[in-house]
This record gives sequence, C-alpha cells and structure tokens, in this order.
Amino acid sequence: MGNNNKVKRYLIVILKVFVSIFFIYLVARKVDISAMGSILKGVSIPSLLWILLVNFVVTVFIALRWYFILHDFRGKWSFPEIWKLSLIGLYFNVLLPTGTGGDAVKIIYLTRNQQERLKLGTSVVFDRFIGSSTIIFMAVAGVLFYERYLPAELKISITGIFIFVLIVWILILNDRFVVPIGKLFPSVIRQNLKAFYIHLRDYGINSRILFSAIITSIVVQILSVYAQYLSAILVSSAEMRIPFPMFFVFIPIIWLSAIVPSLGGLGIREYGYLFFFRFYLGKDAAIALSLINLLLIFSQALLGAIVFLFFRSKHQDAR
Repeated sequence: MGNNNKVKRYLIVILKVFVSIFFIYLVARKVDISAMGSILKGVSIPSLLWILLVNFVVTVFIALRWYFILHDFRGKWSFPEIWKLSLIGLYFNVLLPTGTGGDAVKIIYLTRNQQERLKLGTSVVFDRFIGSSTIIFMAVAGVLFYERYLPAELKISITGIFIFVLIVWILILNDRFVVPIGKLFPSVIRQNLKAFYIHLRDYGINSRILFSAIITSIVVQILSVYAQYLSAILVSSAEMRIPFPMFFVFIPIIWLSAIVPSLGGLGIREYGYLFFFRFYLGKDAAIALSLINLLLIFSQALLGAIVFLFFRSKHQDAR
C-alpha cells in the first residue's frame, strides 16, 4: 500500500513537471530573446526597487490577515512570528512542487507542542480560503465589467469556480446543509471532518475575524495588482499602455490558473501573461512582464529562505 502511494506521488510530480515544461515551451517558441532582453535592459532600477518594496509590503498584509484569523491565540503568537511564518510559507510554496506546500510547513510550525492543533491548523486553511475567495470575487467583478472582451470558455470557468466558492461559504456560515453531506462519509472520517468543520465555522461566523480578514485580503490583492501594473509600465512602450482597471480582470484569472497541476503554476502563469497582455504590450513585453512577476515571487521566497535559516520559535522547546 505504501509503495502504491509513493508511485502515485511520483506520477503526480512527473505530471506537474510535464505540464510546466509544456507551457514553458509554448511561451519560449513565441518569444524573441533579443527583443525581450532589450526590454529588460531598459527597466528602470529605481522603479523596480519601488515595486519590490510594494511586494514586500504585501507580505506584511498577508501575515496581518492570518494574524487577525488567529485572534484567540494572540497571547501565544506575536505578529512578528506570524509574519516570519508567512514568509517561510511563501518560500516553501516555491521550493516544493506544489502551490500549497508552504501551508503544510506553516501548520507544522504552528501546531508543534500546542494543545489546540486542529484549530490552529484550520486557521491556515481558512486564511488560504479567504485569499482565494477575494481573488475569485475580483475575477467575477472583472468579468461583469469586461464581459464582451473575454472568451465564453473563460467566463464559464470563472462562473463555475465562483459557484463552488459560494457553496463553500454557505456551508461554512450555515450548518444546516452540512449534516446531510456529513452522512455520506464513514463514521471515522465523519468525526474528523466534523471537528475540522466546527473550527472552520468558528472562524467564519466570528464577524470581527471575518471582516478584518476580508478587508486585509482586499488590500493584499489591490497592492499585488498595483505591483503588476507598475511592472507593466516598466516593460511597455509609451503607445502601448494598458488601463489599470483591466489588471483587475486579467491578474486574478492568471492567479487562478495556478490551480492547474504544475510546479506551483510555473509555465501556466507565464503563458497566461502572454495570452492576456500580448494584445496590449506585445508578446515580448508580455513575457518580460511575466519574468518580472517571477522575480517578485522569488524575492518573497528569498526573504522567506533567510527567515527559515534563522527562525526559532519560542514554542519549539515548549513541553
């Protein structure tokens, strides 16, 4: 049984590698290396540093959102610790062949030597869900405003994801619908799911936590989109500027594409930049924009790697 699980994991990793390589190939065959190199050479270093600073501020608000969710544990966890754990999570999201590997690492750190492990671990899941929800709501808003510019397949996909997220929110906020669903699972699994759901609902129905987390998450997404907009200005020519509101349409959709099995969205994300921005920036500038985005991701991961090397929680030696 154990060998079968290992084989499955290896096959999943191989699939992700293949998907990423395939989309990288699709991007590479479209790019003019010399033209893109010229675009990147012309990037203003002071402007790039400002974008990196904005990107750094984003990590602070990401941590703040999680800190708000951990309202009942503030006596145990300080904001600087939560910020460091958030950075470590961003590092492992890049290091591990999945976009959620960092969440697992955060749960390990957060629950070590703690009594309320499940509730603490559920905070990570709820934090991820809040972030994903705001991204999806942004994408839906973008579709409503720019519906005529988007292909039908894309609109259907976003609508389907939106309905799924809406159903999850209904289940979190109203437990009447959960009981019949729970009966579909075996009793052993049902008990574990019930405990997880209770903690998830505790976070969801706490108006102070929910409001603070949602507002902070909106700030995270706005700052992230703003950084993308500034990056586009860096690589675009004067006559090929794209309106700022359009970024609230395209960027969330590109972020959502990372749910496709791949190495943390590598390749698929870059193809998304090419697909959506080539008509506004040109294909070479669109790919240059995707590379700057990759730099932003790696800059957060680098900071997380540094924190990981020196991080020592006061809870690690607790008994």
